[in-house]
Amino acid sequence: NMAAMRCVVAALLVVFVGHCHGRTCDNPEVTPKVYTTTDGLIVANIAFIAEFHLRCRENVQNVPLYADVKGKIVPVIKSTETNDYQVSWTEELNKAHSGDYLIRVYDEEGYGALRKAQRTGESIQGVTPLFTINVNHPGTYLGPWIQSEFVAGLAAALLWYFAYSAKAKLQA
Repeated sequence: NMAAMRCVVAALLVVFVGHCHGRTCDNPEVTPKVYTTTDGLIVANIAFIAEFHLRCRENVQNVPLYADVKGKIVPVIKSTETNDYQVSWTEELNKAHSGDYLIRVYDEEGYGALRKAQRTGESIQGVTPLFTINVNHPGTYLGPWIQSEFVAGLAAALLWYFAYSAKAKLQA
């Protein structure tokens, strides 16, 4: 009876482990769309958004993913209806630079290896992501270099100067 119980437990364990590890994505095909905030006149933070569709070999669905951006773990949100995912984060206006931001996306196994490397102080360069997405931020528009009020004041001052000079010449 005890031997039968061990067999049942072993079979359940094999099924459970197989189910847990069955959601790995081999040869991922990623179709990304990226967006960033470019108007810095009315916002305090720049938003970075990367949406992507994930297609795996053998049509694996619902793969849990984790993202690393500049050494920080950012959440990866999955759509409930499709195999679409989204990674988003914000940066302060004065800290966000123009150029490329690399998103390293990991599955559960890769994320575990990444966390282990971070805990032990090892280089994370040895941990291979499932795939990467490049987000190009063209920069943030912070307004004109010269404020319109300054230009209007300068034009008024110049107009007054020329009018006063012309009046002085006519009276002389």
